[in-house]
Amino acid sequence: MNYTGLSFAEVRRALETVARDADDTFGRLTVRQLNWRPAADRWSVAQCFQHLVTANDLMIKSAKDALERPQKSLWQRVPLLPAAMGWAMIRSQAPGAKGKYTAPTKAQPTTSDVPGDIIPRFVDQHRDVAEWLQRLDETRLRRVVMVSPFVSAIAYSVLDGLRLLFAHDRRHFEQARRVTQAAGFPGSPA
Repeated sequence: MNYTGLSFAEVRRALETVARDADDTFGRLTVRQLNWRPAADRWSVAQCFQHLVTANDLMIKSAKDALERPQKSLWQRVPLLPAAMGWAMIRSQAPGAKGKYTAPTKAQPTTSDVPGDIIPRFVDQHRDVAEWLQRLDETRLRRVVMVSPFVSAIAYSVLDGLRLLFAHDRRHFEQARRVTQAAGFPGSPA
Protein backbone atom coordinates (compact mmCIF):
# COMPACT_ATOMS: atom_id res chain seq x y z
CA MET A 1 0.00 0.00 0.00
CA ASN A 2 1.23 3.49 -0.81
CA TYR A 3 0.58 5.26 2.48
CA THR A 4 2.10 8.52 1.20
CA GLY A 5 -0.54 8.89 -1.52
CA LEU A 6 -3.72 8.15 0.44
CA SER A 7 -6.50 10.66 -0.08
CA PHE A 8 -8.29 12.14 2.90
CA ALA A 9 -11.29 9.86 2.27
CA GLU A 10 -8.99 6.82 2.11
CA VAL A 11 -7.31 7.84 5.38
CA ARG A 12 -10.70 8.17 7.10
CA ARG A 13 -11.80 4.72 5.90
CA ALA A 14 -8.41 3.22 6.75
CA LEU A 15 -8.55 4.50 10.33
CA GLU A 16 -12.01 2.98 10.75
CA THR A 17 -10.77 -0.29 9.23
CA VAL A 18 -7.69 -0.60 11.44
CA ALA A 19 -9.88 -0.08 14.53
CA ARG A 20 -12.30 -2.77 13.37
CA ASP A 21 -9.40 -5.10 12.51
CA ALA A 22 -7.86 -4.54 15.95
CA ASP A 23 -11.13 -5.40 17.64
CA ASP A 24 -11.65 -8.49 15.45
CA THR A 25 -8.07 -9.73 15.82
CA PHE A 26 -7.19 -8.82 19.41
CA GLY A 27 -10.46 -7.85 21.10
CA ARG A 28 -11.12 -11.29 22.58
CA LEU A 29 -7.64 -11.88 23.97
CA THR A 30 -7.37 -12.34 27.72
CA VAL A 31 -5.34 -9.94 29.86
CA ARG A 32 -2.70 -12.67 30.11
CA GLN A 33 -2.54 -13.03 26.32
CA LEU A 34 -2.48 -9.26 25.80
CA ASN A 35 0.48 -8.88 28.19
CA TRP A 36 2.47 -11.95 27.12
CA ARG A 37 5.87 -11.08 25.67
CA PRO A 38 7.82 -13.42 23.37
CA ALA A 39 11.10 -12.15 24.90
CA ALA A 40 12.17 -9.65 27.54
CA ASP A 41 13.23 -7.15 24.87
CA ARG A 42 10.04 -7.43 22.79
CA TRP A 43 6.67 -5.79 23.28
CA SER A 44 3.43 -7.55 24.09
CA VAL A 45 0.23 -6.99 22.11
CA ALA A 46 -0.94 -4.66 24.89
CA GLN A 47 2.29 -2.65 24.80
CA CYS A 48 1.98 -2.24 21.01
CA PHE A 49 -1.50 -0.80 21.43
CA GLN A 50 -0.62 1.27 24.49
CA HIS A 51 2.17 2.83 22.41
CA LEU A 52 -0.30 3.54 19.60
CA VAL A 53 -2.92 5.09 21.87
CA THR A 54 -0.31 7.36 23.47
CA ALA A 55 1.40 8.32 20.20
CA ASN A 56 -1.94 8.87 18.45
CA ASP A 57 -3.18 11.12 21.26
CA LEU A 58 -0.07 13.27 20.84
CA MET A 59 -0.39 13.33 17.03
CA ILE A 60 -4.06 14.30 17.12
CA LYS A 61 -3.42 17.01 19.72
CA SER A 62 -0.66 18.44 17.53
CA ALA A 63 -2.91 18.31 14.44
CA LYS A 64 -5.78 20.01 16.27
CA ASP A 65 -3.43 22.69 17.63
CA ALA A 66 -2.14 23.39 14.12
CA LEU A 67 -5.66 23.66 12.73
CA GLU A 68 -6.89 25.88 15.57
CA ARG A 69 -3.82 28.12 15.79
CA PRO A 70 -1.80 27.92 12.58
CA GLN A 71 1.72 29.13 13.22
CA LYS A 72 4.61 29.21 10.84
CA SER A 73 7.93 28.19 12.33
CA LEU A 74 11.04 28.34 10.17
CA TRP A 75 10.60 24.64 9.31
CA GLN A 76 7.01 25.22 8.25
CA ARG A 77 7.87 28.10 5.91
CA VAL A 78 10.62 26.43 3.87
CA PRO A 79 9.04 25.50 0.51
CA LEU A 80 8.56 21.76 -0.01
CA LEU A 81 10.30 20.84 3.26
CA PRO A 82 7.09 19.80 5.09
CA ALA A 83 6.07 17.67 2.07
CA ALA A 84 9.47 15.96 1.99
CA MET A 85 9.44 15.40 5.75
CA GLY A 86 5.91 14.00 5.63
CA TRP A 87 6.82 11.61 2.84
CA ALA A 88 9.96 10.44 4.68
CA MET A 89 8.21 9.99 8.03
CA ILE A 90 5.29 8.06 6.53
CA ARG A 91 7.63 5.73 4.63
CA SER A 92 9.80 5.16 7.71
CA GLN A 93 6.83 4.09 9.86
CA ALA A 94 4.87 2.03 7.33
CA PRO A 95 4.66 -1.75 7.71
CA GLY A 96 7.59 -3.42 6.03
CA ALA A 97 9.84 -0.37 6.30
CA LYS A 98 13.44 -1.27 6.88
CA GLY A 99 15.02 -0.25 10.13
CA LYS A 100 14.09 -0.56 13.74
CA TYR A 101 13.23 2.57 15.65
CA THR A 102 13.18 3.38 19.34
CA ALA A 103 9.88 4.85 20.43
CA PRO A 104 10.14 8.42 21.71
CA THR A 105 10.22 8.49 25.51
CA LYS A 106 6.78 10.09 25.79
CA ALA A 107 5.23 7.31 23.68
CA GLN A 108 6.97 4.30 25.20
CA PRO A 109 4.67 1.73 26.79
CA THR A 110 4.93 0.75 30.42
CA THR A 111 7.02 -2.25 31.33
CA SER A 112 4.36 -3.54 33.69
CA ASP A 113 1.09 -5.17 32.74
CA VAL A 114 -1.24 -3.03 30.65
CA PRO A 115 -4.94 -3.04 31.63
CA GLY A 116 -7.14 -5.34 29.56
CA ASP A 117 -9.18 -2.45 28.14
CA ILE A 118 -6.38 -1.34 25.80
CA ILE A 119 -8.01 -2.65 22.61
CA PRO A 120 -11.39 -0.99 23.35
CA ARG A 121 -9.48 2.23 24.14
CA PHE A 122 -7.74 2.04 20.74
CA VAL A 123 -11.07 1.40 19.00
CA ASP A 124 -12.77 4.27 20.87
CA GLN A 125 -9.88 6.59 20.06
CA HIS A 126 -10.29 5.84 16.36
CA ARG A 127 -14.06 6.32 16.57
CA ASP A 128 -13.45 9.77 18.10
CA VAL A 129 -10.90 10.64 15.40
CA ALA A 130 -13.31 9.51 12.67
CA GLU A 131 -16.01 11.82 14.10
CA TRP A 132 -13.54 14.73 14.24
CA LEU A 133 -12.41 14.09 10.66
CA GLN A 134 -15.99 14.32 9.38
CA ARG A 135 -15.93 18.03 10.20
CA LEU A 136 -12.72 18.76 8.26
CA ASP A 137 -11.94 19.40 4.64
CA GLU A 138 -9.06 17.96 2.63
CA THR A 139 -7.83 21.24 1.15
CA ARG A 140 -7.22 22.70 4.60
CA LEU A 141 -5.56 19.49 5.83
CA ARG A 142 -3.14 19.62 2.90
CA ARG A 143 -2.35 23.30 3.51
CA VAL A 144 -1.98 23.52 7.30
CA VAL A 145 1.39 22.36 8.59
CA MET A 146 1.77 20.72 11.99
CA VAL A 147 4.88 20.15 14.06
CA SER A 148 5.75 16.62 15.10
CA PRO A 149 4.90 16.08 18.77
CA PHE A 150 8.10 14.02 19.05
CA VAL A 151 10.75 16.07 17.20
CA SER A 152 10.08 19.81 17.01
CA ALA A 153 12.36 20.23 13.96
CA ILE A 154 10.04 18.02 11.91
CA ALA A 155 6.91 19.47 10.30
CA TYR A 156 4.46 18.10 7.77
CA SER A 157 0.91 18.76 6.60
CA VAL A 158 -1.93 17.68 8.86
CA LEU A 159 -2.98 15.26 6.09
CA ASP A 160 0.51 13.73 6.12
CA GLY A 161 0.24 13.53 9.92
CA LEU A 162 -2.96 11.49 9.51
CA ARG A 163 -1.30 9.29 6.88
CA LEU A 164 1.61 8.80 9.28
CA LEU A 165 -0.76 7.91 12.10
CA PHE A 166 -2.41 5.21 9.96
CA ALA A 167 0.90 3.82 8.65
CA HIS A 168 2.22 3.67 12.22
CA ASP A 169 -0.99 1.95 13.37
CA ARG A 170 -0.56 -0.73 10.71
CA ARG A 171 3.14 -1.22 11.52
CA HIS A 172 2.38 -1.97 15.17
CA PHE A 173 -0.77 -3.92 14.32
CA GLU A 174 1.46 -6.30 12.35
CA GLN A 175 3.96 -6.37 15.21
CA ALA A 176 1.14 -7.36 17.59
CA ARG A 177 -0.04 -10.04 15.17
CA ARG A 178 3.48 -11.53 15.13
CA VAL A 179 3.37 -11.71 18.95
CA THR A 180 0.23 -13.86 18.78
CA GLN A 181 1.95 -16.15 16.28
CA ALA A 182 5.14 -16.57 18.31
CA ALA A 183 6.02 -19.90 19.90
CA GLY A 184 4.72 -20.07 23.45
CA PHE A 185 1.84 -17.61 23.02
CA PRO A 186 -0.73 -18.56 25.70
CA GLY A 187 -3.57 -20.60 24.31
CA SER A 188 -1.81 -21.44 21.04
CA PRO A 189 -1.27 -25.06 19.98
CA ALA A 190 2.00 -26.50 21.29
